[in-house]
Amino acid sequence: MGEVQEIDVEQIMDRIRENIRRRRGAAGDSPTSENLLSPFDSGQAAADLAYLHSGHDIRNASFVSHRGAVGPLVVAAKKALRKLLTPILDRQVAHNAASARVTTHLKEWVGTLDRRQAQAVQAVNTQMQALERSQAQLRDEVLDAQARLRAEVLALESQLREEVLATQSQLREDVLAAQSRLREEVAAQSRALQDQSRALQEVRRSSATARERVSGAERKLRRLLHALETGQPQDGRPETRAGEERPALALPELEPEFDYAGFEERFRGSEEELKERQRSYVQYFEGRENILDIGCGRGEFLELLREGGIKARGMELDFDMVLLCRDKGLDVVRDDVFAYLAALPDDSVGGVFAAQVIEHLPPRRVIELVNLCYRKLAPAGVLILETPNPKCLMVFADSFYKDPSHVQPLHPDTLQFLLEATGFHEVELRFSAPVDPFMRIPLLQAPGADLERFNEGIERLNSLLFGFQDYAVIGRK
Repeated sequence: MGEVQEIDVEQIMDRIRENIRRRRGAAGDSPTSENLLSPFDSGQAAADLAYLHSGHDIRNASFVSHRGAVGPLVVAAKKALRKLLTPILDRQVAHNAASARVTTHLKEWVGTLDRRQAQAVQAVNTQMQALERSQAQLRDEVLDAQARLRAEVLALESQLREEVLATQSQLREDVLAAQSRLREEVAAQSRALQDQSRALQEVRRSSATARERVSGAERKLRRLLHALETGQPQDGRPETRAGEERPALALPELEPEFDYAGFEERFRGSEEELKERQRSYVQYFEGRENILDIGCGRGEFLELLREGGIKARGMELDFDMVLLCRDKGLDVVRDDVFAYLAALPDDSVGGVFAAQVIEHLPPRRVIELVNLCYRKLAPAGVLILETPNPKCLMVFADSFYKDPSHVQPLHPDTLQFLLEATGFHEVELRFSAPVDPFMRIPLLQAPGADLERFNEGIERLNSLLFGFQDYAVIGRK
């Protein structure tokens, strides 16, 4: 008698899972319409599913035995046993039916998932293909745009280059034309300025000549007036000494052998310029009286002292300058400085000032003058001697030898030593009248070159050639 075939549900479920895995593996990443068939539609999975539906009821199984005489007894025993097992079989049947239904639902659910997956993959593939087409189209458009842009840039560069060259050429022509016009205008203006400068120089020369003639006429008139007022013979004797009444001046010739006053007026500068140069010396005589200005000339320093309320007297040998100073109301005598100082009491003079005088004296007479001044100065009296500076070589090239009455320059160190050796204290040197800075040699500037020592030499040369033209030695008794 045949045995009842048992159903293994777990084995069936394992087969279903294996079929699903094989189907997904076969589908790959790009499923197509052929991969949409369910594994339950054919093959072993379909047979197993059909078996589940047809064989889930195991209660109606027939019992047959081929054992001869005991066969019926065996069948009867099996049937009795089945009746005893009916509750268990009912439960198994119910379980088998539920398993079949679940398997069917799983089949349907897996089919739905497969269809949805296929649809999603198809949609993604469609979108990817559309994106690839769009990307290819965009790449082509970008390449076309780049090619067009490159062509436009090249054309623009060529056009711009041509325009720049044309502009440069035109600008160069305009600049050359402007330079030519400007050069012509500058040349014309330069010629005009030169003509004006020549005319101005001519006017200045004419004015200076006229002024000198007027000054010469004034000097001659003063001589004539003095001669008419005094009726004095031309003995040339100096006037009386200090302390005596001042008589009329002895009348020299109406036409002097050398017009020194005219010479001073032309080469020393105007009275206003000279007053400005000497103004700084006034401070040394403030609060003092009985100041003596030796070689007072046209009286510029005497006027400065008068403006400062300082009582002073001038001494001058030139007859015309003495008359000029007296016309200004200044107290000026015409006498020899050594004779005049010798006649003064010792320690009676508050200060002595002599500008541009000692260079007219021999060195021994300069020493004598300094000693006389020291004797005649009162205690704390001040002596100021201004003279050309021989340390500035420009002095010899420009001014010193113009004056035929100059004898010898004095070095500032020598004059300072002379005052200190005579007994003056707090002796100082004061330099003035610098040469126009335009005359100085410019320093060299060269990037990367060491010109420090060279420029130091240039500075020393500038100091030697174009330093201060005058200096004054100042000493206190």
